[in-house]
Amino acid sequence: MAAKTLIRFIMNSPIFLMYRINKTIREFCRAGFISTAISEGIYDVLSKGPASCEDIQKAIGADFNQEGLEAWLDLGVSLGELAKSREGYSIKSAFSKELLIPANDAWKAFFQARVEIFHDYIIKTPAYLKGKKQFEFNQSYGELFARSSRTVEPFLIDIVDRNIPQSGACNLLEVGCGSGIYIKRACDRNPDLTVTGIELQKEVADFARENAIIWQLGNRVDIQNIDVRNYKCEKPYNIISFYNLIYYFPVNERIDILRHIGSLLQPGGQLLLTTLCPENEPSIQLMNLWSSMTKGCGPLPSPDQVCDQLKAAGFDKIQVEKLMPGFFLFTATISNGK
Repeated sequence: MAAKTLIRFIMNSPIFLMYRINKTIREFCRAGFISTAISEGIYDVLSKGPASCEDIQKAIGADFNQEGLEAWLDLGVSLGELAKSREGYSIKSAFSKELLIPANDAWKAFFQARVEIFHDYIIKTPAYLKGKKQFEFNQSYGELFARSSRTVEPFLIDIVDRNIPQSGACNLLEVGCGSGIYIKRACDRNPDLTVTGIELQKEVADFARENAIIWQLGNRVDIQNIDVRNYKCEKPYNIISFYNLIYYFPVNERIDILRHIGSLLQPGGQLLLTTLCPENEPSIQLMNLWSSMTKGCGPLPSPDQVCDQLKAAGFDKIQVEKLMPGFFLFTATISNGK
């Protein structure tokens, strides 16, 4: 390119806008590349050392266009996520390496969920709204959401420690028990505690049941694969935990759900409810977008809305605690029981 042409191009172009466009596109490509490299098992291959295109193709068990794979890997090189040498491709960036540390699995899932799941919601929501459509609830997201939800584990462990008595007979119902990690914490805290965990997704319920056996809690813990709306009990519970689930129900059903949960508590029994609430922060607003646009779910509630719904459902002694920006704990008791 002639110097005059280059100078003319620079003089007539919005340089700062070009810079911002390039920076934004780069970060968009980076997020998509890293998340895909994780989900498709390519980082699993590269974490063992440098690998050629042929090595990667063989390891992930696919017969496809090798030129396309090389172009995709070279994109990773241009983004600074991969390095390329005679030995093949390897992971270069500190960010990618940190995501792959086993102790950071919850944050890896948090990152993947916001790239893989929410991408379609950001891009397609206006068109869906025009077509009066919502996204279908995808059960396959359950495992990713369950793993990413462990980012708030320190707060939930603290809630268990503060609310489960250290001794004495006590029965706990955990709605949406996930892996059962909080059930284990409660059982470790009180040797006299018995627990029922209910989980809507069969695969997750099976996983929690297996964990209870591994943790040698089988005689104290009962895991059931059932929708809380259909759950009934013979003996009411002392405590019910309802962590990060209220937005999985439409707004017009929430009072009925809470009323039903209250019917499972004995008089004076306590409900522990946590939820995200709207906050001017992109990750939280992404979750609000997901819950608002997914069939069967509803927007994140405000703290006042949760308090009003608890009161309407028959709860009293309602207390609110802000655990971190956008994340709240609500404790409430039931006076009348069944």
